Amino acid sequence: MSGSSFKPARLFTVFGTVMYVEPVTGELRHGPIESSLANAFFESGASSGGSRLGQLTHVVNGSHQPIACYPETCFCVSQSGRENPTVDPTTFELIPLERGLLTLKSGGLFLSATPDGQMRLCAAVCSTWELFIASESWCTETPGFELGNAWRSSDLAFDRRGIESYIVHPSIRVNANRQPRARKILIYGYTKWSHGRVYYDLCRHLHEHGYIVDILDWQIDNADRIQEIILYYDLIIAAPDGISTLVGAYGIPYEKIIAVSHHEFDIRMLSEQKGIDVFDKFANYGVVSEYVYCASMMRGVSRAPMVASLGINYDEFYAKVPECLATVGYASSMSVKTYGVEWKRGDLAEAATLDAGLAFKVAGSTGNQTSFHDMPDFYKSVDAVVTSSISEAAQLPVMEAAAAGRLVIGTPVGHFPLKAYHGGGIVAPVEPNKFKSFTTATLRHYKENSAAYVDKCCSIQEAARKFDWKNSIFEWVDLIESANI
Repeated sequence: MSGSSFKPARLFTVFGTVMYVEPVTGELRHGPIESSLANAFFESGASSGGSRLGQLTHVVNGSHQPIACYPETCFCVSQSGRENPTVDPTTFELIPLERGLLTLKSGGLFLSATPDGQMRLCAAVCSTWELFIASESWCTETPGFELGNAWRSSDLAFDRRGIESYIVHPSIRVNANRQPRARKILIYGYTKWSHGRVYYDLCRHLHEHGYIVDILDWQIDNADRIQEIILYYDLIIAAPDGISTLVGAYGIPYEKIIAVSHHEFDIRMLSEQKGIDVFDKFANYGVVSEYVYCASMMRGVSRAPMVASLGINYDEFYAKVPECLATVGYASSMSVKTYGVEWKRGDLAEAATLDAGLAFKVAGSTGNQTSFHDMPDFYKSVDAVVTSSISEAAQLPVMEAAAAGRLVIGTPVGHFPLKAYHGGGIVAPVEPNKFKSFTTATLRHYKENSAAYVDKCCSIQEAARKFDWKNSIFEWVDLIESANI
């Protein structure tokens, strides 16, 4: 291991602890960062078949002593030599996962940090206890080293839902103190529903471009940790409706914030709270669609925002096209009033569906949310998706349902007219009576003509390939890199 050009990495668990070797027993454990010795490291070895290999070592007075791992325990080899001279150090395959998370595997088992503080090579499936964060960038973003996403298709060995659902708390990243080749970004926002979906995807895809990106939940009081956290991150991305808390409660300077509007209402909210000129103070200002760009200018914001478009993971939502139309899905809140305006109008979508003689199925609501990780399964359970809003910015359901090969019908708001122009759906009139009659007639037509329905769904699904994050993530890179810091 000494021949490697990579600096040995400390490994931190997702519980906020760190690996260390107990000096007296030589046992590898994990414990509090403040009181645990910095004497256990992962060292890179050779690459084999596209995989990176390495060993855990115990460093004492500059000497690197290898560690052996078994289902019952892990320990320093040199401290077991008198009792069992045949003990060999364990060679691990380092498997990068996503967002800077990694796992270690040897002999078909994963290294696990159990809640009692022990480290064991005992897990047949990689889930939360088997996730680690490294102090060194080479562990998860070595240039020229193919990371891939093979683990996503290995359902038997990886708890994909558990891995994707885990949110890296920024304080753990601060303790790891990894310095990426690009900037370190903190997103201050909502971790669920559509915002949570967007922020999770940004954390994942921007990491693949060399960034560290984490989410700080704005529904939690973060006052006791915020100061140490903001010293680590270069920039903070937040929607306008979170700015007042960042600046007022946490003392974050405007100059460290990239404001990204997800809806015309959050522009209005911040303007009323802080004045229209507040947008000139940010490190950068972005919006998620051309529609919000225009809304921002029309509200009197003189600073022209950058458009950072939203995307989807096409392969994640892709599904077999249904053979006929029987159930219509609705993937948003049925009713939302903002500034006294009812803008979701889910009752119209339901009425049009029932008049067409079809079943109506709702994915969730603001108060009773379906996890965004479960939305691919929701789209598989319906044959069409209808949206009925009078205002949107860059709604995800129309893109996600299109990728799933479902019939998509929506009002001409937000980015949907552009998506439909590219073949991603059917635009309905916005006026209530016209929307209802048009949507009912369209649904009834495709219900009665299965061949036409299948053809339309196939063409919508093919058009949705353009909606993948790979076609929009560079707009977010430009937004970050052009920030004034």
